[in-house]
Amino acid sequence: MGQANLQIRRFLGTSENAARIQIAVALIAFLLLRLAQATQPTLNSPLAFARLVGTNLRHRRPLDRLLEPEPPPDFNRLQMALQWNQSETGQP
Repeated sequence: MGQANLQIRRFLGTSENAARIQIAVALIAFLLLRLAQATQPTLNSPLAFARLVGTNLRHRRPLDRLLEPEPPPDFNRLQMALQWNQSETGQP
């Protein structure tokens, strides 16, 4: 597998237990990223895949569709539209 560089810049806690937990969490995140990268054939670079996942964290899309542009939201004709202009009487 090679050497893993976890890049923990600073620890958030000062106790030994806090440091151990942060190292364990970093290892779990590293392994999850490597396993997810192994399931898709598009990107071979671990760094490129980690950046792609990082930019799409708030989107709910399958891994094989992360490189595709996000489709526009569906327009529902039954949904009311917000009208910013006031009527001619000045009443909202």
